[in-house]
Amino acid sequence: MFPSNPPSTDQHQLRNQRISTRIFIILLTLSLAILVLYTSLANVTHTVSISSPTIAQYSQLYSTYPQTLSCACTDISIDYDKFLQVNYTLHQICTSTFITDEWIGYLYNARPTGTLNSDDFRNAGLFIFQALNAFCQLSTQTISNQLTQFYSSQYVSASVTPLEVFQTQTQAFVSQFTSSVTKDFILSLSTIRKTTQSNALLNGQLTNYYLSGDISNNVNAYPLTYGDCGCKFSAVCSYELVIYNSTSKNVQFTVPGIYAGCYVIEALLQSNLQCFYNASCINEIQSYFTYYLSMNLTTLDTSLLVQFRKNSTIEEVVDELMVEKWNSSIVYDGYYNECQPSKCSYSYETRNNVIYIVTTVIGLVGGLVTVLKLIVPRMVRLIVFCIRRCTVNRNAVLPFIQLQLLVH
Repeated sequence: MFPSNPPSTDQHQLRNQRISTRIFIILLTLSLAILVLYTSLANVTHTVSISSPTIAQYSQLYSTYPQTLSCACTDISIDYDKFLQVNYTLHQICTSTFITDEWIGYLYNARPTGTLNSDDFRNAGLFIFQALNAFCQLSTQTISNQLTQFYSSQYVSASVTPLEVFQTQTQAFVSQFTSSVTKDFILSLSTIRKTTQSNALLNGQLTNYYLSGDISNNVNAYPLTYGDCGCKFSAVCSYELVIYNSTSKNVQFTVPGIYAGCYVIEALLQSNLQCFYNASCINEIQSYFTYYLSMNLTTLDTSLLVQFRKNSTIEEVVDELMVEKWNSSIVYDGYYNECQPSKCSYSYETRNNVIYIVTTVIGLVGGLVTVLKLIVPRMVRLIVFCIRRCTVNRNAVLPFIQLQLLVH
């Protein structure tokens, strides 16, 4: 493979040419073997793109290539209402008969004629349930207004968010919303209560102060007391409402859980609804109203209680925005359709196929042969030259060494 030009008959040159040919064949064979082995065992990364994939295609691709799948969104900002709905269930008192106009009208029309004490249920109950109705309406209105703002918020994502991550994020959004709206409501109510108490505002029902005039036409306000607590020093003085005998003014019945106090709101917040889970208690109350105006009432249902108890105070209920249970529903299809990914791409690692290996080897053979043809003969000549030099030097030194041995 390495003939001289012109052809030579020198045995040394012919031997060098034969050695070069053999070394060339050996190195070429080894190089090709290494090249084939490397290209067949090496891992390569393939990238695949899919245009406008459906959600079914995306789900299948994500289950197979979760680490490398990427789908860029056409619309990166999506309103919450496109994929998220927040529902809630108020405490059952807000859907019961006890806050309706019918019940409040019954309390007003069926009570006995004549003057009733301010702490008589037949008098104070009218205001208690009106205030309870107001709390239910206020809770509903507050949640509705906050939901309008919440739904107008936008979810921003440059690429499609996987379902599991999306669910976790949206649940966090809902939790943050419910916590925020509840705290804002409590803060507003607390501000109103503290303002009312600190300014000792006169209650319209005169349950904190009573007014009295003197001979000089001056009107004086005198604080009322509830037990050992006086409204002059505390706005939360209260005790349970009672029902008096119309003639003797003796207490005939104490309404369990319903309180009278300096302010209707403060008394209501300390009250609970345990009596209205009990048919006997309701019937006992109705027995002190006018019989010909009787009203069919249904007790509250204990099976509907989720986070509250029968004896939970109204303040505990109001502190949760009167919501018994929050529910949220996530529509992932809605999010995906709004995102509208125009293309999905994923990559995976695999081994080279036979065609790639053959073409790669064929493409490199020419260069490999050229390099070996340039290197091998020169390498052989260099090695032969070095061997000859070593042989000549050894032959020159050997007689001198023998002479030295003879002398000694």
